[in-house]
Amino acid sequence: MSPRRLNETAQAGLIAAAYALLGLVFYPISFGVYQVRVAEALTVLPFLSRAAVPGLFVGCLIANFFGGMGWQDVVFGSLLTLVAAVLTRLIAVSVKSRHAWLLAPLPPVLVNALGVSLYLAPIIDVSYWFAVQMIGLGQVAACFVLGMPLLRLLQSRASLFGDRSI
Repeated sequence: MSPRRLNETAQAGLIAAAYALLGLVFYPISFGVYQVRVAEALTVLPFLSRAAVPGLFVGCLIANFFGGMGWQDVVFGSLLTLVAAVLTRLIAVSVKSRHAWLLAPLPPVLVNALGVSLYLAPIIDVSYWFAVQMIGLGQVAACFVLGMPLLRLLQSRASLFGDRSI
């Protein structure tokens, strides 16, 4: 295995562990319709490193497995996190602007608000649009309020990731 591949594998593992740990440490506010999943702050990381894509997927899978919201959350919630991570990575590699980082939180906010609500609303017996609003607000808090400062901090120390620096 090449040193670069080994580094990416280590990054993915660390991101997965961090996501799962944050999701479970903040369990009371990480699951349900009223949630601010602190771990979602990490969903901006694909903007910096492609290793974050599988890392977020695995971390979310682990957190959702122990989260208690059912198999739908394990399967669909994890897949939606993967979709959002891929879209965030696409922004990083395709948007050629000094300010592209401002778009990094949008995929996780939109994908989770619209997608997670599809299966979560019936599980907890609320309307779809109510779930969209509540999950969306929690995602904005996690991704913009927590994730954006994290992203800027890591960008200022770009040598940690090596994929993208502004």
